[in-house]
Amino acid sequence: MNRTIKCAFCNGKGLDPFKILSPLSSCQTCVGKGTVEVHGKTVSCPYCTGDGKDPHHRLTCPVCWGKGEVTVATATETCPKCKGSGNIHGSTLPCIKCAGKGLISTENSPLGRQKKKD
Repeated sequence: MNRTIKCAFCNGKGLDPFKILSPLSSCQTCVGKGTVEVHGKTVSCPYCTGDGKDPHHRLTCPVCWGKGEVTVATATETCPKCKGSGNIHGSTLPCIKCAGKGLISTENSPLGRQKKKD
């Protein structure tokens, strides 16, 4: 299932929000279109809170790549390491366990593995 959504990084304007090269530079996420495609089941990116920008640098979010949404597995649960925030307190990097998505597949969790054995 593919959907077209407004580019979160440039807020649908098609221009680089930081105007690094020039005020007329195209957005690197949507390449000036103002929209991007997402695939499958998605949720708002917890690492950048859905705005597409890295919270610590003037770059696209390293988790959603500026789209503002991340694709997740169908059966998920809150990441126990970051508690759904997408990052570890005191760090500027995304959570390693969930790759910054705040959710993990229940198949990869201890409970999911236990259910498969039963």
